[in-house]
Amino acid sequence: MRVNILCQETIIGHADLEPIDPPMGVAGGRFVPGSEYEARLHAYVIDGDYSDLDARRDLSARSDQYGMLECQGVTLEDFNETCGEINLTVLGMAYPDYETIFASHPLFKAYWPNDV
Repeated sequence: MRVNILCQETIIGHADLEPIDPPMGVAGGRFVPGSEYEARLHAYVIDGDYSDLDARRDLSARSDQYGMLECQGVTLEDFNETCGEINLTVLGMAYPDYETIFASHPLFKAYWPNDV
């Protein structure tokens, strides 16, 4: 599922989410930065160096199909300089939204093969 990542009301990029940890409601994927993305303002890890989470701006995720995702947090780990990638994690997505969104995804089915 594609989501836009917002900092306040500004879209800073997007990602295609996959279920990473179904019991914990965690999803993630590669982040594709937009022109408004600034690692020092938006990422909590930059090439292995952890930033002060309290100093980071709050991020949110919104999909065209489901609207704003109710979750405990959205984080970015920017390894663009060293590995050429930026990873997005959406933490603690609400139930039953997580299941509704990912029930047909192969990774979700692999985790709970008899439930879906």
